[in-house]
Amino acid sequence: MEDVNVLWFVGSLAFLAGLIGGALLYHLLAGPRSDRGKLEEQLKDLEGEFKDYQDNVSDHFNTTAHLINKLTDSYKDVYEHMATGADSLCDDDSVKNRLSDTLISSGALLSGEIPKRRTERTKPLEQPRDYAPKTAPDEKGTLAEDFGVENGKDAEAPKEPVSP
Repeated sequence: MEDVNVLWFVGSLAFLAGLIGGALLYHLLAGPRSDRGKLEEQLKDLEGEFKDYQDNVSDHFNTTAHLINKLTDSYKDVYEHMATGADSLCDDDSVKNRLSDTLISSGALLSGEIPKRRTERTKPLEQPRDYAPKTAPDEKGTLAEDFGVENGKDAEAPKEPVSP
């Protein structure tokens, strides 16, 4: 019977040693795998955060570009308003030219182009008139009652051709 007890004791001891050895082996071999799993999970989390960050940066720059375009359009509107106001409100040509040249140079900074100076620009198109404008302030206009009517003594004198 003692042999059976010793056999049970040795078997139990071997079973216990196998359990301890298996747990130790599992800890040694599976430990890095569980650490690797934690690292992979952290990497996936960081990749997700980086993707969100990239999306936020992209949205930021798209919004910034849109706002800058709106700002440029607003600046152009102010520029056109100032140029129109300078043409219609300023009587002194030197003031008009200085203001216009300043506006042109600041507009050139935005557009990257160098536009013509105010004196070199073409005049804006005007609505057609149903009369001929005066060439001099003291000249009679075409709507005057005595325009084109000749007096007796003016009819005898030869007329000089008018040069434009």
